[in-house]
Amino acid sequence: MEKQRGLIYDGYPSREEIVSANGWPSEERFARGPVAIAECVQEIPCNPCEAACPFHAIKIGTPITNTPRIDEDSCTGCGSCVAACSGLAIFVVDKTYSESEALISFPFEYLPLPEKGDKAEALSRAGEYVCEGTVVRVMNPKKNDHTPVITLAVPTDKVDDVRTMRRLVLPEPGKGFENVEPEGVLDDDVIVCRCEEITAGEVRDAIRNKKATTVTEVKRRCRAGMGLCQGRTCGKLVSRILAEELGSAPDTLTGSTDRPPVRPTTFGELAGTKKEV
Repeated sequence: MEKQRGLIYDGYPSREEIVSANGWPSEERFARGPVAIAECVQEIPCNPCEAACPFHAIKIGTPITNTPRIDEDSCTGCGSCVAACSGLAIFVVDKTYSESEALISFPFEYLPLPEKGDKAEALSRAGEYVCEGTVVRVMNPKKNDHTPVITLAVPTDKVDDVRTMRRLVLPEPGKGFENVEPEGVLDDDVIVCRCEEITAGEVRDAIRNKKATTVTEVKRRCRAGMGLCQGRTCGKLVSRILAEELGSAPDTLTGSTDRPPVRPTTFGELAGTKKEV
């Protein structure tokens, strides 16, 4: 039996999911220059990308749980949406950069930042090595609100797979940067729940000191999963930390209890009244 792929199975969306969510531009648009790719396939109440686009090329509309749609004719590939996306799910690809290389711009919230000209290991959505890339641009203006955007040049036939780069560590005196092998355990200061700004350390505290043994109990003790997305984004990470702390397999843990409504609902809708336009 062929293995099922996608967000709920792998923790990251498949190409098919992105295309079905209207986030993948056409090849004709790629041929015209840089364009944004919205790899947001979850129906969660989130729209900062729509507000961030100066060309009104990103459409979400009503309800706010719609997935973002890129207007190919309006998008210039400026990258304003890349740093604005709270889920770090928007990228800009330029397949016209050169005859052999394409550019991929992505959010990168790790220090130290690379510098223009640095060589880097380009990674896939799964965090696996794809190829070597060259840093072409590092953008970190104040308006990005601590979300730098890195642009890598990679072979054109690899750009659809590349979505980030391996983290760097500070060099020893007289030495250059070196790559860091990925660690299995999240640092305590890593934000797990973006809606409520709950860190991995706070989740561990709920387990170690407040005796949480289920995803629901973690939610009650530290609010991880109580935000607008209701755990759709952080649920897998919370389960992973819980499994590590309890010494259990992640697939043996049950998720948090779903509570209606599953989408944001106005008081008027609950009362059965219709808002007049």
